[in-house]
Amino acid sequence: MSPMRILIVGGGIGGLATAAGLRQAGIFCEIVERTESWAPIGAGILLSVNAMSVMRRLGIADDIARRGFELGRGAITDHQGEILGRTDFEVLRPEFGPTIALHRAELHEALLAAVDDVPISLGTSVEKIVQQADHVDVRLTNGREETFDLVIGADGLRSKVRELVFTEAADKDRIVYSGYTCWRLIVKSPLQVAGMCEMWGRGQRFGIAAIGGGLLYCFAVANAPRGEADPSEGRLERFRSRFAGFGGQVPEIIAALSHSEQLIHNDLEELAEGDWVKGRVALLGDAAHAMTPNMGQGAAMALEDSLVLVEALRQAGSLAGRLSGWVARRKPRVRWVQNQSRWIGKVGQLEGALVCRVRNAVLRMTPDRAAESALRKIASQPV
Repeated sequence: MSPMRILIVGGGIGGLATAAGLRQAGIFCEIVERTESWAPIGAGILLSVNAMSVMRRLGIADDIARRGFELGRGAITDHQGEILGRTDFEVLRPEFGPTIALHRAELHEALLAAVDDVPISLGTSVEKIVQQADHVDVRLTNGREETFDLVIGADGLRSKVRELVFTEAADKDRIVYSGYTCWRLIVKSPLQVAGMCEMWGRGQRFGIAAIGGGLLYCFAVANAPRGEADPSEGRLERFRSRFAGFGGQVPEIIAALSHSEQLIHNDLEELAEGDWVKGRVALLGDAAHAMTPNMGQGAAMALEDSLVLVEALRQAGSLAGRLSGWVARRKPRVRWVQNQSRWIGKVGQLEGALVCRVRNAVLRMTPDRAAESALRKIASQPV
């Protein structure tokens, strides 16, 4: 094969992992990222066993484990903390490895180290993409014009690459609102937490996970109209009021918050099914298949995308054939995870008093091994 030149648009989890994999494979790539600087933004993230498998392939699993916290167990409870179901992550560890929770900034730093000498242009995105038979002409927002063999859009749910290349009318309506909005936060741990739990109320949920360093990552979701304003002024007071009915560890966590800027708020949206590849342009991660976070698999699916794409690009054959093979391998698995995540969200966000009592009763009667079985399916199936 002749040498390839690849442009990766987006320096998030999927983009950096792809660059690290291409670097290992000896394939030239560079990254453009629209943010002006790498800032320690974001909250926490859970890397399940399949995500950590990719990290091992990239050679940074040990670094990730040092930066984060290994989760030994998980639970679903009602809004007062009564156990509805448990998950034992340690059961899967001997066969599949650990489940790690950490701050997103720590994950980003580890991936940046793996990228090493790959060229990165910050404050830059794509302005124009013109496909030719054997290359792609690209104009960047900094005025630079270059030619690449392949452009990879790893630039998130509102992908500029998808906007420029996948322009069919149907694609413009692919972003779908879940029906619930989310707040994420990091607090100094007022409690001893050895795992994670998700508390299910009526139209509301509250999640808690230790991420190491005496910190807790928490998320809270609530049914709400799309785009409902939550300005910084008064956000903390509104948040406290909205989740005042939760018991367990939640009151102490909310009391540990001191200012509104600690709460990152956004609606939870997903991307309806569509094309991932058009000619010499490919979409990866959220740009191709953003999903709700109810299975904690969004980042894992982007990481798996990157791993399989690099494997495909290392093979012989036409670029079209290699990209087609990549999509054929990935789409069924991603579709299953996306659908499962959507279903869990619908069940978790039920509001009616009677239906929530029935839901909770069913969860109590469901054997804990059912959750283990779902995790094992994700871990054991080929990516």
